[in-house]
Amino acid sequence: MNKSWFDKLQTLYFGEDDFRVREINCGLPLRAVCLDTMCDDAKVSNFVLQPLAYIKRAKTVYDVQSKIAVGTGVHKVPNFYAAVSDFTNGYTLVFDEYNGCIAIDTRTVTGRSVIEPPTSMVMRGPREGFVEDVKVNITLLRKRLKTPNFKTVNLTVGKYTNTAVCVCYIDGIAQKKIVNDIVQRIDAIKIDGVLDSSYLARYLDVHKTFVFRRVGVTEKPDIAVGKMLEGRVAVIVDGSPMVLTLPYLFVEDVQSPGDYYENSAMTTLSRVLRFVSVIASVLLPALYVCLQTYNYQIIPLRFLITVLNASEAIPFSPLTEMLLVLIVFDILREANLRMPSAVGISLSLVGAIVLGDAAVQAGLLGAPAVMIGALSGIGLFTLPDNTLILSLLRLIVTLVGGLMGLLGVTLSTLCVIIYLASMQDYKTPFLAPFAPDIPEDRQDAVTQISVPSMTERPHSVPNTNKKRRG
Repeated sequence: MNKSWFDKLQTLYFGEDDFRVREINCGLPLRAVCLDTMCDDAKVSNFVLQPLAYIKRAKTVYDVQSKIAVGTGVHKVPNFYAAVSDFTNGYTLVFDEYNGCIAIDTRTVTGRSVIEPPTSMVMRGPREGFVEDVKVNITLLRKRLKTPNFKTVNLTVGKYTNTAVCVCYIDGIAQKKIVNDIVQRIDAIKIDGVLDSSYLARYLDVHKTFVFRRVGVTEKPDIAVGKMLEGRVAVIVDGSPMVLTLPYLFVEDVQSPGDYYENSAMTTLSRVLRFVSVIASVLLPALYVCLQTYNYQIIPLRFLITVLNASEAIPFSPLTEMLLVLIVFDILREANLRMPSAVGISLSLVGAIVLGDAAVQAGLLGAPAVMIGALSGIGLFTLPDNTLILSLLRLIVTLVGGLMGLLGVTLSTLCVIIYLASMQDYKTPFLAPFAPDIPEDRQDAVTQISVPSMTERPHSVPNTNKKRRG
């Protein structure tokens, strides 16, 4: 004789201290089972045990389902696999002797409250941030999208974690083919567990890019909704406050969460400063090495004399000196990120001021190299999400420039641009609206026009409705 679903579940969790069973007679014998660590005791009592105590006649467990009036999360369980999934997620299961089973939502509410995300602070605009609960995150989106066109697709990923994943989009704006492609990619993932949304980002990156990320990440509901209103798809992962957005453009890195709450002229100025600072941060160390090693005749005479006087006693070549400076600053940044906040501030001051000044006074490093390394490091933080990527790119360009001169810097820059221009995920060119040239989308790229003047959705992102007010 085959084991009943209850017997199989009891075998799976044999010896577990948090496995709870309660037998109840409602005209037929019923068994209510739950995981004590995943369920709220008050909900189990109010939504399961008390209603069952008042039911006197029931032929099957499905008769009980229709009479449980408290609690909205009550559904029939179609198979044993679904029963195990509901059970491990905090549902209470009620079995009858005929393998009938219903699941009642008694999940406990744990986790931090909704606060301003530490990595996306703004001077103006909403201050709510996503949390680690998928249900709360969907609520934050629905609070801003009060329309039946807001759709969700629920999936489960991970053999052992059974992590809930929710794909969100706006029907009538997002292109259904893109939505289906994303859903199929997530559904096809075979992995032991998903602990954060960054796990899924690696699978959703079509070309598996080595350096630049191809999946957008945000901690702010208003930013996620803004991208969805342009035709993008949001992917929420239970246990992660980072929501993924697809498709993704490189120009989104230049944009900031507070850009749409400021004057368009100030926003344009801020974006231009970010763009220029990033280019300067990546190229400035390489250009310094090239000019000092190969093309010193280009440097103005007075500045050249200053540089030579400051670096004549340095025992290292310009390339080695600059690489040492960049590596030391990268080490300081990594140490600062992993130290407690109070100690981290002291470490930054000691490392950047005392260590740098000591190296210059000892004649190991030149003051111009330390200054350029510091300026380059500061400029990278104008795009905080790409600091590590740009730091690696800066080291590569500096090394190539030190070996090949200005020609190497030019060739390496062209190779990076060609590589970026060749990438296209989900029918979206990565460098749009500049490569290919899409004039309509320049209204909100590096420069920005006023919000009332933005009458069309981006042409770079696939969507089914180009009019913002239609």
